[in-house]
Amino acid sequence: MLRLIRIEFLKLKHNRALWILLALYMVCLIAISFSGGVILKVMAGMGISYQAIDPTVIPIYDFEDIWQNLAYLGYFFKIFPAFLLIISITNEFSYKTHRQNIIDGLSRREFFLSKLSFASFLALLSAGLLLLLGLILGFSNSSVTSWEAITRNIFFIPVHAFQILLFFLFAMFLALLIRKSGITVVLLLMYAWFLEPIAAGITEYYYPFLGSLFPLEAIGNLIHFPFSKYVLMYTQDFVSMADFSKAMGWCGILILGIYYQLVKRDF
Repeated sequence: MLRLIRIEFLKLKHNRALWILLALYMVCLIAISFSGGVILKVMAGMGISYQAIDPTVIPIYDFEDIWQNLAYLGYFFKIFPAFLLIISITNEFSYKTHRQNIIDGLSRREFFLSKLSFASFLALLSAGLLLLLGLILGFSNSSVTSWEAITRNIFFIPVHAFQILLFFLFAMFLALLIRKSGITVVLLLMYAWFLEPIAAGITEYYYPFLGSLFPLEAIGNLIHFPFSKYVLMYTQDFVSMADFSKAMGWCGILILGIYYQLVKRDF
C-alpha cells in the first residue's frame, strides 16, 4: 500500500494544484475549528444570549462534544481534496500516463489499488488533523480531561475518515466516468449542491425512506448535525445501524464502479 501511495505522490508532487488544494483544506479545517470560540465571544460581547446564558459557557470544546462537532464541520471542506483526486485521475487520461503505467509493469489491479490507497491516505490525513485539533482545543477548554472523557465519543474521528473516503469514492467514480477534470468538477458541484438535495427532498417528502438512500444523503447522515443539543437539548450523538448500512451499501457500489472503470473498461 505504501508503495502505491508513493507512486501516486511522485506523480503529483510537482503539481502546484496538489499543494494549493491541500493547504486550502488544512487552513479551512484549522480556521473552522478555532472559530467557534471566537464566534461565541463575539456574541457575548454583543450582548447576545440564549435564555440568559452566556454563550461562552456553551461547551462546544468539551471532550464529550468536540469530536462530533469537529467531524461534522470538517466534512464541509471535503471538496478540496476531492478536487485533487479528480485532477489526479483525469490527468492520467489526458496525458495517457495510465497506459504508460501499464506498459511499465503496473497491473490494472495495482493501478486501481493505487487510486484507492491515495484516497484512503487523504481521508486518514484529514482524520489525523481533526484528532490533533480536537486534542489541542479539548485540553485548552474542556472542564474534564480524564481518559474516559477524551475517548467517550472519539469514534467520530474514524467515522469522519470513512465518511470523507466515501465522498472521495463518489468523486473518483465521476472522474472515471467523464475523464475530463473541468466537466467533472462542475458536475460534482451541481450534483452535491443542487441536483441531489432537490431530488432527495422531493422524494423524502413522499417516501421518507427512499429519500435517505441517495448517495450523498446516505454518506452525510453518518454524522448528524450536533449543535441542536445546545438549543433543543438533543442530537443524535451516535451512528445508527441503519445509517451505517446505507453508507456501506454505497461504499460497495462505488468501489465496484471504480474497479469496473479501471480494470474492465477499455483504456
